[in-house]
Amino acid sequence: MQKEIKQIIEILNKEDNFLIAGHVGADGDCIGSVTALTRLLRKKNKSARAYFNRDTLAPFSFLDLESEEYYDDFEQLKKEIDSNYILIALDSGNLERVDLAEEIIDSAKYIINIDHHQDNSHFAKINLVDSTKAAVGEMIYAIVKELLEEDIPLEIGTPLATAIITDTGALRYENTSADVLRVLADLVESGVDIYRINKEIFGTVSYKAIVLRGLVLSTLKLSEDGKIAWLYVSRDMMHEAGTDYTEGLVNQARDIEDVEIGILFTEEEKEKIKVSLRSNFYAKVNEIASQFNGGGHPRAAGATVEKDLETAIKEVVEVAKKHV
Repeated sequence: MQKEIKQIIEILNKEDNFLIAGHVGADGDCIGSVTALTRLLRKKNKSARAYFNRDTLAPFSFLDLESEEYYDDFEQLKKEIDSNYILIALDSGNLERVDLAEEIIDSAKYIINIDHHQDNSHFAKINLVDSTKAAVGEMIYAIVKELLEEDIPLEIGTPLATAIITDTGALRYENTSADVLRVLADLVESGVDIYRINKEIFGTVSYKAIVLRGLVLSTLKLSEDGKIAWLYVSRDMMHEAGTDYTEGLVNQARDIEDVEIGILFTEEEKEKIKVSLRSNFYAKVNEIASQFNGGGHPRAAGATVEKDLETAIKEVVEVAKKHV
């Protein structure tokens, strides 16, 4: 890992033009890491902008992203991007997961891949991949410490902490290592308010999201042995509630007493079902996801099943039963 970090540091010092992007359906680790790296490069007087799908940004408005820091419109990006740029892809297990159009990816000078997924395909010229890290934010922190000759400013420290807090479930998951606690201690000493971050991410929810949660909980099912719980979100439910915000709903299934695997099925289209999988102690849900062309971590993974909701539920649950 140190070799790749050294290579990346050399490139960040030498080159001047960067585009930073995360994965489709960006989460807190993705958005926090992309934001922190973009701001680091801009602080070093580099030409650097992020790309975000605007639909993913709403829960992270507290990061105070300025319009000049990122693109959220593909046509604007295509029009304005300099052809001589380096693409830095964060938190993306493979090239297909990067949230950019193929022509933008293909026109990059080359790609740097920074990720912590165990099944990362090493798709870039330089691949900094470490599955022992709790979050990509932990890896970006190491780069920040190498490049900055001063204390980490709040505009960089807050998204770094957001990335780490999100992917450790507010320090509740088993990936909360001693290194994670040391990084957060350093960020707190730099002035980062982790209470505010936790409140924004885990302690604030809209009325519409609560209504949707109620509808979803009414679908809850449990396997015969009590080891698997699942629920689903239909398009009709999202229409009735007036929101498609499903963040954290899969944990409602996983956190049931004696359950090992929790699954959330989200009907994105009539025959396009997003599957979110979580486990507690031993089931490797990335192995389940891989059978449906998905992937992720042993305790958190996902896939998209191009079948109707009823069929997707039946097939995924049957596979999950073989892992408990």
